[in-house]
Amino acid sequence: MDRIAEIETRKGEKAQFFRVSQELIDIQKGDLCIVEFTQGTVDYGKVYTFIEGKTLIKPTISGKVLRKVTENDIENIRENREKILECINICKEKIKIYNLPMKLIDGEYSFDRTKITFYYWSESRIDFRNLVKELAKIFNCRIEMRQIGLRDEAKIKGGYGICGYPLCCAQFLRRFDSITMRMVKNQNLPLDINKITGQCGRLLCCLGYEDELYKKELAKK
Repeated sequence: MDRIAEIETRKGEKAQFFRVSQELIDIQKGDLCIVEFTQGTVDYGKVYTFIEGKTLIKPTISGKVLRKVTENDIENIRENREKILECINICKEKIKIYNLPMKLIDGEYSFDRTKITFYYWSESRIDFRNLVKELAKIFNCRIEMRQIGLRDEAKIKGGYGICGYPLCCAQFLRRFDSITMRMVKNQNLPLDINKITGQCGRLLCCLGYEDELYKKELAKK
């Protein structure tokens, strides 16, 4: 029976599920591997975990794992990262020309360079059909515009928090849980916006780490 691997292909997107054939027994948790989506696009990603045996919820399969990355693959990934910088600059210029109310955050080539995904932030819906058509002609590949939130921007760009450590979202957080002012009050923290918000401008994700403990202690009083 084939294994099912949960793999993150990009920081700005949720992990997806891919089939791992029995021949690829050497692929383990934490490995970088090359995957093929059902629509044919070839990309790379990191294995987070495996789903073994029968499960109550059947995950939606996005494609299959082709192999672990090789040295040649790593070189190809590096070249893609260099090429995308020029693509991002061109896309920013076109956004200005079309006067679109959007902030371009990042861009990324698929491993096989058949698709470019641009990540942007905007307060409203954007009609970027003409922009996509022009970019597709320039780069000769499929263009996908993906709207993301402010917390996603921090996850993609990374940085350091007020604690002095790299941002949790860029290091290990796989989803964004709801963080509320009630958590701040539970922990009796000062209501100083500069001390309880992260680089994204939202409440610190780490406020939720020990919230359950604080609620239990408050209930004893």
